[in-house]
Amino acid sequence: MDVIEIPLAKPFSVLISVCGEATAHEMHVDAIMPAHQHGLNYAPEVSPLGDGKFRVDDLLFHMPGLWELQADVDIGGRSLSYTSEITLK
Repeated sequence: MDVIEIPLAKPFSVLISVCGEATAHEMHVDAIMPAHQHGLNYAPEVSPLGDGKFRVDDLLFHMPGLWELQADVDIGGRSLSYTSEITLK
């Protein structure tokens, strides 16, 4: 597993791959800070790259602390959600 440093209060991008029998065509990405009960100040832009791959641009974590990055994907008419915890110092 690669460790990357996410910049605080600066936009960044991520690549997300969805694996499975059906190809994902749509994805929505958001992030929240559970301790503060708020989310991102700006909506990230999600671009499908094909073959279940997506590029997410303009993510910006404006505060240090625990963030939950959430990806909702539509696969063959089913909606699936994935959450990843990220702690910024």
